[in-house]
Amino acid sequence: MERKRLLYLVSSDPQVSPFDINMAYDAGFDAVIPYAGVVVPAVRGLVQDIMFSRGPKGARSSSIFFSGSDLTAAEEMLAAARAALFDPFRVGLMIDPRGGYTTAAAILAKVAALARAKDLGDLGRLRVLVAAGTGGVGKTAAAMAARDGARVILTSRRAESAAAAAREVAALFQAEVTPRAAATETELASLAHEADVVIATGPAGVQLLSRRTVQELRGPKVIVDVNAVPPAGIEGLKPQDDGTEVVPGIFGLGALSIGGLKFQVESTLLKDLLTAETAPVLDSRAARQRADGILAAR
Repeated sequence: MERKRLLYLVSSDPQVSPFDINMAYDAGFDAVIPYAGVVVPAVRGLVQDIMFSRGPKGARSSSIFFSGSDLTAAEEMLAAARAALFDPFRVGLMIDPRGGYTTAAAILAKVAALARAKDLGDLGRLRVLVAAGTGGVGKTAAAMAARDGARVILTSRRAESAAAAAREVAALFQAEVTPRAAATETELASLAHEADVVIATGPAGVQLLSRRTVQELRGPKVIVDVNAVPPAGIEGLKPQDDGTEVVPGIFGLGALSIGGLKFQVESTLLKDLLTAETAPVLDSRAARQRADGILAAR
């Protein structure tokens, strides 16, 4: 009997992202079943219902994708799922909270490649500023840069928020970043002047750095904006910029450039989740490795 290939999309949020549902269907899953508002203690029973219902041979036809805007909850769900599995009942597992892991992986892979191309050197030797970094993308990008050895500053308008984000990065990713308050553009600009890489991860439609500030920066320097909604997070950086020299010595990566690689990373990981012979566990490290691999193959 040919079994349907099912993906259970599990989130602590009140709604499951349609982005991930669309991506999963396009990757080839026969059905995507959303579970919203899930709490961590419920995960063990949910996972075992999924795997036992299909038997040892059929368990591999099921996969679970953990999403949601709360990184800690998503990671705890993944840990609970891994603890619930045992041979011969194995289902594939993937985590990408609100697309944060695949987006951050795309950012860091492109930053690392561009920094090498423009003679800034290896990412591990650079100073990285993650501006407005308390969201999922910001915290994950900060963690990935720190794991590579970079000196990372993560900012928020409030010192307490930056410190809380830094603690979460340390707890989830075993990576150390420095929290800093930057309530004004002047404060953020001062930090940007000292950085080799500036990654703007603020809310959509919020400008963090003006064109004048960008023009005053001294290169070589890489600037990144993940915001595709006008106005840009970094004024003058276009969504399609892909290593563009936006002012002398300042090289930009825009949201569409990042998004194109993010799409490839998530798409190929979902296909692995679907087709790998042995049930995989695809986490933030898997996302980063895939992003690096895709760029290296170009």
